[in-house]
Amino acid sequence: MVILSKLFTLVPERVNFDSFWIEIRKRNKWLIHLRYLAVILLLCFVAGSKIIQNYVPDISLPYTKILLLTGLIFCYNLLFHYLWTIFPKISQKVKVHSLHFSLIQIVSDFIVLIFLIYFTGGVESPFNTFFVFHLIIGSLLLPGPIISLIMTMTLITLICGSLLEYYQIIPHNQIAGIVKTPLYNDPSYLIVFFSTFTIVVFVSIYLANSIAKVLYEREKQLFEAYKELEEAERRKSKYVMTVVHDLKTPVSAALTWVDLIANKSIGEIPEYLLEPISRIKNRLRNALDLISGILEITQVRLSSEVNKENVDINKLIQELYDKHRILILSKNLEYRVKSNSENIVIATDEKLLNLALSNIISNAIKYTEPNGVIEVKVTDSDKMVEISIADNGIGIPEDDLPKIFQEFYRSSLSRAKNIEGTGLGMALVKEIITRLGGEISIYSPSYLASENRRGTQVLIKLHK
Repeated sequence: MVILSKLFTLVPERVNFDSFWIEIRKRNKWLIHLRYLAVILLLCFVAGSKIIQNYVPDISLPYTKILLLTGLIFCYNLLFHYLWTIFPKISQKVKVHSLHFSLIQIVSDFIVLIFLIYFTGGVESPFNTFFVFHLIIGSLLLPGPIISLIMTMTLITLICGSLLEYYQIIPHNQIAGIVKTPLYNDPSYLIVFFSTFTIVVFVSIYLANSIAKVLYEREKQLFEAYKELEEAERRKSKYVMTVVHDLKTPVSAALTWVDLIANKSIGEIPEYLLEPISRIKNRLRNALDLISGILEITQVRLSSEVNKENVDINKLIQELYDKHRILILSKNLEYRVKSNSENIVIATDEKLLNLALSNIISNAIKYTEPNGVIEVKVTDSDKMVEISIADNGIGIPEDDLPKIFQEFYRSSLSRAKNIEGTGLGMALVKEIITRLGGEISIYSPSYLASENRRGTQVLIKLHK
């Protein structure tokens, strides 16, 4: 029983590959669409046969039975379509996965196809070849032993049906006018037909399954290689974090001493040394900002978990304003907040989102000239929350926009204006929003742009 369980398991080794389950879900929908096409083709087949019958009166089909089967296919396909839409919700409750859904669809199609073949002549039916299409599709979705077992049971059913027709236990349904001489009662034809049919179907299963297995093995190798690269990146990040953290202490100490000297806390200093000391102080502060930025982005990358909790977005935006209030007032900036709802709550990591939005608002303040405008707009919809932060500051040149999320990259305009920065802020923001499963876009000019102020807009989309 254990051996059989392992042989006929429906769960493949690649169960942990998210891309595999996404692909299976797509294939399930593809099967549903193909079934709609099959319904249309069957209706066209019936209509075409009716037209041909006007010119060739000898041809006759069991139209009522074919139409009933067509209606049955259409009805259960509507059910499958509905189940596909709600499957992510019900799969967790009833503990089934997408391959179970694939199996149910294929078995249902095989049962209907057996009846369609019986009503259209059994071994004489033109629909026998349709099994091959289904086998190829099934072999790409299901493990080889499963699809082989289904086909073996189907073959046994077809052979038993043919024997029952041969011995006249059940009636034979013949398509009149197409097959002039009955073949269902010819033993030689039955042996040749089922021998050939068996070889064709099992060779098809073998070939399709072999191709699928090679593709999945390649996917497995790529997945393992990616995991190794990811682990190497984590080791490198830990090393960088350790080194940078060790650098932070002496730089902080040096900055403290320079502050004491600049403030004349340890005694008077000559006037000609004030400017060099001020430059040293700025350089040390920039170095400290750079070290802090590297530590922040490394910590985000090393963090494997997202601690989701219900976050009130409007409250978070207000907290961020309070945090940057002194800087906003010092530049006499007009800071506007717009929201389409008073209660906007989303399940996300508050600490990470706070860090990302804080970086964007800091940039907006830094790159907006005095008396400028910053507008934060929050839009709540059924599926997502959009957070837009726009300003009418110096903006970003068009050539720099594609590179703005790169580490240590600073726009040519900010460098030309000697605005201090590390070039890590937007890289950190991108890392965080991606980790939260959201999307981020940046536009310049913004909708607040004026003649001499290009402005920038950062748009974040967080899925509910």
